[in-house]
Amino acid sequence: MTQAITRERLSDLLVDPREDLDFEVKNWLDLQNSNEDKATFAKAILALANHGGGFVALGLLETDSGIVEAEGRPATLDRYSQDLINGIVQNYCDPPFHCAVHIVASPDETLYPIVVVPGGHRIPVRARRAGPHGNIVQNNAIYIRKPGPRSETPQSAQDWDYLLARCLRNRRDEMFDQIRDLITGAVPQIEQPTEPARLEDWIRVGFERWHTLTQVLPEHVGPRFPHGYYNFAYEIIGERRQISPAQLPDVLRASVVRHTGWPPFWYPTREGITPYPIDGAVECWLGGDTQTPAENRDAAHSDFWRIHSEGMAFLLRGFQEDGMEVQRPGRSTILPGTAFDISLPVWRIGETLLQAQRLAENLFEGPTTIRFIATYEGLSGRALTSIDHRRHVWESRIARQNSITLNTHVDAQAIDTNLPEIVHPLLSPLYALFDFFELSIQLVSEELSRMRGGNI
Repeated sequence: MTQAITRERLSDLLVDPREDLDFEVKNWLDLQNSNEDKATFAKAILALANHGGGFVALGLLETDSGIVEAEGRPATLDRYSQDLINGIVQNYCDPPFHCAVHIVASPDETLYPIVVVPGGHRIPVRARRAGPHGNIVQNNAIYIRKPGPRSETPQSAQDWDYLLARCLRNRRDEMFDQIRDLITGAVPQIEQPTEPARLEDWIRVGFERWHTLTQVLPEHVGPRFPHGYYNFAYEIIGERRQISPAQLPDVLRASVVRHTGWPPFWYPTREGITPYPIDGAVECWLGGDTQTPAENRDAAHSDFWRIHSEGMAFLLRGFQEDGMEVQRPGRSTILPGTAFDISLPVWRIGETLLQAQRLAENLFEGPTTIRFIATYEGLSGRALTSIDHRRHVWESRIARQNSITLNTHVDAQAIDTNLPEIVHPLLSPLYALFDFFELSIQLVSEELSRMRGGNI
């Protein structure tokens, strides 16, 4: 199945690019004439497919100072056509799958091919054939992504366990989707703690820090969120592992969940936006990027976040809809402060809850619960819409209330399996502000499945 990916998500990959487990860069491989280059590319997509999907950007080179354009740019990009790419998939991958190919502009308007490798495979994908002279790719071999990042065959029982567990989960998710088509269940909330002030205090301090940082900026620039924002904050409750402050950055990087192009609590490495320690927490402010003038910074990419090793997290982000005016060539203009997309809240809440579950697994021992609070500010006058026109919102539904706060308290171990049943009751009051719009469990399930499959 072809993955439908938004232009915004692909463009995000070329903003301060860094190789990761789900993102690999390759130089200008000659995929028309060089069998060695074809095998090199095949090994990368085999590993990404078994990892759960990802992206290969062509024409880039990783150096000690960062990722730069590789030498040898071809006169045209015809050698990276979708038919040619999928011909390599057919020759090397068993079972074969379909890759989408996009030509994407970097921030400096340079064009690069990005190949979207689908995940969600119910069995491990193996190499159908060996590379030239038996090198690069081995016949019948199975490749996975490993820290480094690098593509290798499984070397340990743990490697095999991760791979097979992912395939079993894909089968399980398919079964759950079928069951949800027949019956809708509900996940009961955990009883609220008797002393909830700790999370509220954490949120208050987070806003105070953000106001301190942004007061040096001109008014009405993107990083000050002039048209509104949303804030996600949570507290993990359980038995914490003992980790040193120096270990915390590695834990946070390992806890990032990237199903969309700009994941919550993204941990950048570029100078000027790298997270830093403060008051016992790790803090990151993308809105303070000195390499881009404040007036050119987008609210949706000016995140401010803080995470404490005690299991407290705070994220503040502007609305993606407010940057659509310059991102929709050929379509009707969406002015900042006027639109509220029907799909984005489901994706953002879902992805953040999955990140909270992963952080809980990496920071805590045994069972944990998560208290989660979401606040949306700047809703008044916005109309419910579908910015990518995938869903039809027939009536004009306008919000008159400017803000809303939502909260839930759930078993962290239930998030992965029961994500739709958690997200649906949490978000329903938000959607009801738009002239009583009724958020269906079917919409939530479909959008979360689309998000987790990378189909956005």
